[in-house]
Amino acid sequence: MNRLLASEWRKVMTTKMMWVLAAVGLVYSGVNAITLTLLATGIIPGVPGDLGTMLMDPDYIATLLGQSASAATFVLVLGIIAMTSEYRHMTITSTFLATPRRGRVLTSKMVLYGLLGAAIAVVTVAAVTVTVIVTVSFFEHAPITAGAVGSVFIGALIGFTLYAILGVSLGALIRSQIAAIVIALVWIMLIETLVGLAFPVIAKWMPGGALNAAMAISVRSDATGGMAKADVLPPWGGALVLAAYAVVFAVIAARTTLRRDIT
Repeated sequence: MNRLLASEWRKVMTTKMMWVLAAVGLVYSGVNAITLTLLATGIIPGVPGDLGTMLMDPDYIATLLGQSASAATFVLVLGIIAMTSEYRHMTITSTFLATPRRGRVLTSKMVLYGLLGAAIAVVTVAAVTVTVIVTVSFFEHAPITAGAVGSVFIGALIGFTLYAILGVSLGALIRSQIAAIVIALVWIMLIETLVGLAFPVIAKWMPGGALNAAMAISVRSDATGGMAKADVLPPWGGALVLAAYAVVFAVIAARTTLRRDIT
């Protein structure tokens, strides 16, 4: 297993994809946090005036910190690319010939990219926390507590790790890189968003809802463009639901990879 992990690490280091996705995810999360901060001040034209007090709500402050969850999408894509690149560049044959135990190959990818997801979580949460502290300092706001930062940090570690494993599993199941990425993005950006607006009770059990719960994101935009309390699971519940998704998809991916003809 150590040799497999070393091999996967060398594959990661031969491309810039991880660095690009991590950087884009970090910037995306920071922009989301700044946008929601300005939105809560009520100074943006066309925004309901009663939003001006949102920064005094500790739950909203936690939600701002939780915008680091936005980068999880890019971690998911990173996991997908990790597996589908083997099929796209036809290196999967030599990989399985070198290591006939396919389950170990898949496990090594999940372990390595899970660790990379955790590392990206650390950097992203730190950057978003600094961004939020600086941005809200210009306005009256509820205190940013160590407990809130710690909750988001733990949730991000769990969530990003599991999202990376989910990405590897999806890549193993679908194999086509473009198809896997498109399906993942459509699910996250369209399907989960629409279900969240129409059926919030169902949305909280989806991967995105579970991630939000794990990272203490308890405030969301409602259908009118205002802010409302989200219908979310407790943080531990969100982590368990997300872990269940990761385990189920990992098992299916492993069984499929073991039986599939790759030639």
